[in-house]
Amino acid sequence: MSFFKFSAYLIFLPTVLLIVAVILGSTQWRRLSVFGKSIFCYLAAMLMFDSLNIFMGYVLRMSNHIILPLFSLTELCFFLYFYNKCLLVKRYMPINFLGVISVLYIVVEFIMDFVIHYISPAEFQPYAKVADNFIIILLALTFLYEKMSTYNESRWNNFRLNMVILVYFTLNTIIFLPFNFLVNENSGVKFYFWTGNVVLLVLFNCFMISEIWKDSKRLKTAVAIK
Repeated sequence: MSFFKFSAYLIFLPTVLLIVAVILGSTQWRRLSVFGKSIFCYLAAMLMFDSLNIFMGYVLRMSNHIILPLFSLTELCFFLYFYNKCLLVKRYMPINFLGVISVLYIVVEFIMDFVIHYISPAEFQPYAKVADNFIIILLALTFLYEKMSTYNESRWNNFRLNMVILVYFTLNTIIFLPFNFLVNENSGVKFYFWTGNVVLLVLFNCFMISEIWKDSKRLKTAVAIK
């Protein structure tokens, strides 16, 4: 099997994993904490956007680049909520302020690119996704700063999750920065970038699914102990 055929099949694997995540989260909903329910809602939103992306691209045969800023907006709002609600002990106003500014920027970019005048895929550069990733990376770094400042090993909960988020969104930013070049590039190099992005997404989804599973088991164990 050639690399390009492999990439064509691999691109649907994240969708399959998201379906598994939604089924798992739905069946374990009552056992999930706010932490687990939040991750489930995020993965469910990802599935919605992914399904819309597939429908527009493979069924309607039209450009689906309009979905990316909407997804970026949803993702950014989720992680602002998730870190403030579930991961960070304190509220950091400078980070939250930058988050709000980024949300407003994404909204303005969407209006300018798709409402006031329609921008073609060849001209499209998703600064919204870069802004989204940048704030999430800042939140992850803030988590590390907060934990390192406590000098308390018992408060290093969710350290692995935070590191996965930090690494994933850092690498994702590197992939999306040259987005316009990759869209217009004809040598085939872009397929290696998109395949790398899909592999990262698969690993990220697998980890998030494991977090939902572990969260449901923690609550079940706590009930059994009582």
